[in-house]
Amino acid sequence: MFLKWNSKIGLAKMTIELVPEKLSLRPKTRTPELLVVGGGKGGVGKTCFAVNVAVEVARRGWKVILVDADLSCSNVEAVLGVQCRTKLDEFFYQKGTKTLDNLLFPTPYENLILIPGTTGLLDVANPRYQQKTALIRELRTLEADLIVVDLDAGAHLNTLDFFLLAEGNGVLVIAPEKTSIDNAFKFLRASLFRRIERFYQSPELGVLLKRSESLKSFVDVLRQSDVFEYDDANRISGELIALARSMRPRIVVNRVVNAHEAHVAAMILKKLLRKDLFVEAEFLGFIYFDSYVSEAVNCGTPFVVRYPHRRISTCVSEIADKLGFFSS
Repeated sequence: MFLKWNSKIGLAKMTIELVPEKLSLRPKTRTPELLVVGGGKGGVGKTCFAVNVAVEVARRGWKVILVDADLSCSNVEAVLGVQCRTKLDEFFYQKGTKTLDNLLFPTPYENLILIPGTTGLLDVANPRYQQKTALIRELRTLEADLIVVDLDAGAHLNTLDFFLLAEGNGVLVIAPEKTSIDNAFKFLRASLFRRIERFYQSPELGVLLKRSESLKSFVDVLRQSDVFEYDDANRISGELIALARSMRPRIVVNRVVNAHEAHVAAMILKKLLRKDLFVEAEFLGFIYFDSYVSEAVNCGTPFVVRYPHRRISTCVSEIADKLGFFSS
């Protein structure tokens, strides 16, 4: 581990350059929890949330792996204030059996391991299907108490497939604004439709999906379509609704002025998901707007460390409690 002192744009910043070590993570007696953080819209604070909740849980004594799965514009290292010599690109370049062992980097925070993002070059921003499935397979084998996966913005196939790592229980980070709520709905709709495509692998079903704006309208079209027999259409409709109801996404509302604003935003999104997608979401928590967040990001120090007594840090602490990661 090496220390570098950088001065940039008049702001002193300590950057830690990390060198991989052979690490052996052994979780406490529980199945690793997957916290996959998405939401569709960029700029709502997904990465900031992912980093701070990972640091908070690790400080409580739990083994945490933070994965930067943004394959085009990764910035977890910047928020953490570290630099990793090796990038996730190396995983895709490996010949034969692929492994993440050499990409497990210790961080300045005890119990927290980082898997860094990519360089953002075109070939790794758009990996082949086999490369992506290999990465997803390896992520499932990681040993930890909590695995936090920070996703790219948007609803690209790579992002959707990573979000479905959590079997529909991923976290949607939104801002209390209509545009953000609408984007979160569209992101989850795309995730659900991607899950349906992967489940059936039916070209006919895929054509019908592309014409539907909601699962409700899709089911109606399916039942009226002459593509499938009546009994088959009813059976598939039931399976589709069951698939949707098996998804339990969790909502975090970021940058709110007060708790009421957060609950209203979460309620609007929950109602949309229930009405149009048959999906029941859970309100996981909220984080206050705080101008000090930008300063923490610029300094490369998570705000739960730099400002532990501010309300934003209390919010992250409450979310960690709700996830079941209490102090040991």
